[in-house]
Amino acid sequence: MRGIELGETSVLLMGEGLRRSAFRLPRKIAAQDRFRAITYAQLNRRVNQLAHGLISIGVRKGDAVALSVGNRIEHLEIIFAAAKIGALAIPLDVKWKALELGSVLSFFEPRVLILQPECVAEFEHAAGSHDLSFLRPIVLSDSTYGGLLDGQSEEEPPIEVSEHDPFAVLLTSGTTGFPKGCLSTHRAFAFVCIGNAIEKGLGVHDKAILASPLYFNVGRSFTLSIIFFGGTIILHEQFDADEILATIERERVTYMGAVPAMCERLLQALEAKRYDTSSLRCLLITGGKLHPAVLEKVEKKLTPNIYRSYGATDTGQMATSRPGEMHDKPEAVGRPVWFADVRIVDDSGQPVAASEIGEIICRSPIMAQGYYKNPEATRAAFRDGWFHTGDLGYFDDDCCLYVVGRKKDMVKSGGISIYPQEIESVLYRHPGILEAAVIGVPDAQWGEAVKAVVVPKPDAAVDPEQLIAFCKERLSSYKVPKSIEIRSNLPHTESGKVNKVKLRDAESAESGRTEAMSCKKSETAPRARPFRA
Repeated sequence: MRGIELGETSVLLMGEGLRRSAFRLPRKIAAQDRFRAITYAQLNRRVNQLAHGLISIGVRKGDAVALSVGNRIEHLEIIFAAAKIGALAIPLDVKWKALELGSVLSFFEPRVLILQPECVAEFEHAAGSHDLSFLRPIVLSDSTYGGLLDGQSEEEPPIEVSEHDPFAVLLTSGTTGFPKGCLSTHRAFAFVCIGNAIEKGLGVHDKAILASPLYFNVGRSFTLSIIFFGGTIILHEQFDADEILATIERERVTYMGAVPAMCERLLQALEAKRYDTSSLRCLLITGGKLHPAVLEKVEKKLTPNIYRSYGATDTGQMATSRPGEMHDKPEAVGRPVWFADVRIVDDSGQPVAASEIGEIICRSPIMAQGYYKNPEATRAAFRDGWFHTGDLGYFDDDCCLYVVGRKKDMVKSGGISIYPQEIESVLYRHPGILEAAVIGVPDAQWGEAVKAVVVPKPDAAVDPEQLIAFCKERLSSYKVPKSIEIRSNLPHTESGKVNKVKLRDAESAESGRTEAMSCKKSETAPRARPFRA
């Protein structure tokens, strides 16, 4: 057998992680999707063929390879093939429309775009309105990438890749505008994998399931970690609670990642039918706050083995809470992970005392190197080696971290700062509430007023006055919502978070219509005298 020389930094290369897993576990199933299952030996051979195929069409080290491929094995093949030749992978959202797709491709200018057939129509529309002549599209029409794998070598590509070379551009969810591309190196993402092993015990023994988009950070980090260490990943293209629970029971799944909205849907499914989920040794909850009342139900009905992780695409995980730590401090997101420095600072950037609220900032070896092709945004968020998250929080005396909300979500009413998450936690304790979101709305007297938007559970009878009374029993008067709107659903981002930007935009649009109607009436109606208490 031919020996392999390992350089000093080969352990921190993502492509080397796959090669090692294939060498140690050639016949083990690496991944399965609705089309097929693939062993580590098969996966590594196909990755090498694709790497050579990309080289054959002119892709060189440092070039960008974009992919519009969902939760399919091909997504993994493309990412690792690019990694092995020093190319930069840019995963895109398969749900993007032509305008979004064209804008992002024009900005990042990848050499190649590999896309699944379902994305072709939107790409063609995008190409009709944007100059995309710089890239070569490859459609996944068959298992050979349109013939790109035909005749290609299964040997490792002869490209020297450094741990400091770019690995991937990881796009933020873009809820506040054009998505930013977080630039991650091989070294940074290898530390992501190592961190998952240390903090959550992820490794070769795990069979994991992914139902959130592989394009997003919530699932990408543990999926690639599974391949890095030799576990098995089961990919679901869509989240269906009953299908997920059935897969956990059938496959004896040990590891799953979920956002709070997924947990609530799983609980709904478990109310109708019982599934055996005893194999789950780790349910990782991230992407938002799981309110204590919901957490209690997840522990009882799904699994007590709950880990919570606090982080962002820009930083990776910053803090983790383990199962035994949640009962004493259910509101905490955990303690900083072993490789992260986390601080709470005031508006001038100075650290604040324990229990004092400020902005959370972080530095670690896994955080992004900056935003790809966006120096202005990089300078704004990455300052003096620290990433400024825009989240508000505090440490207690035991160094447990609490997140109280986003700076932009904070409601300023009558000069008092009100944190929506505190009010949402109370609303989630109401037995009839499925989802809740709190926003600030314009108010002539107080500047802003607290408004709650809620979704009742099926067949639950709730009304705004009753919910306001419920809040009055549990909150100071200035925190009680001044109005409550009941809806059948809330808008969500692709990563599963409630999209408060859309809620506020809808509120602004409604206020604008009301003001316009008022102005129109005032042209013919006498002006009303203001009411004085």
